[in-house]
Amino acid sequence: MSTPQDPAGQRGGFAARLRQRLERFGSAGALALAIQRSESAVRKWMRGQSEPSVTDLRALCEVTQTRIDWLVTGRGAPEEAAVLHEPSPPYGRGARSPLDLGLLESVLGAVEAQLRETGTTLPLLKQATLIATCYDLSRAGGGPDAEVIARLVKLAG
Repeated sequence: MSTPQDPAGQRGGFAARLRQRLERFGSAGALALAIQRSESAVRKWMRGQSEPSVTDLRALCEVTQTRIDWLVTGRGAPEEAAVLHEPSPPYGRGARSPLDLGLLESVLGAVEAQLRETGTTLPLLKQATLIATCYDLSRAGGGPDAEVIARLVKLAG
């Protein structure tokens, strides 16, 4: 059941997990500064009054070294393999992991189905960020996770 303090009906859910990570990180103000958001936005997320965008969620996870799937769903360990993506190599140097086209197709299909099911329309930049996040998570987790994708689509919308 949803309440004003717990809009998603997940008492002890996302907001509690964020508060747990914040205890190890420091203050809400320090986290806000690190991800270039207002302290009031971070405090609203911690109280369960709102949720971060997908871009903010990625920043939260990178700064706090937290797995995005744990923060969103509570499944798995919060810190195992916390890096969401490999850093881009300097131009003309090094090589990134090759793109897994089969996995990308699965992710695109899952995201498209969720967008269609929820009637959500996103600008192209938000779609690209959402797909990149889902691809990174799917690559690390062995395939698309429908629950994680549904939650990320909700956050993106």
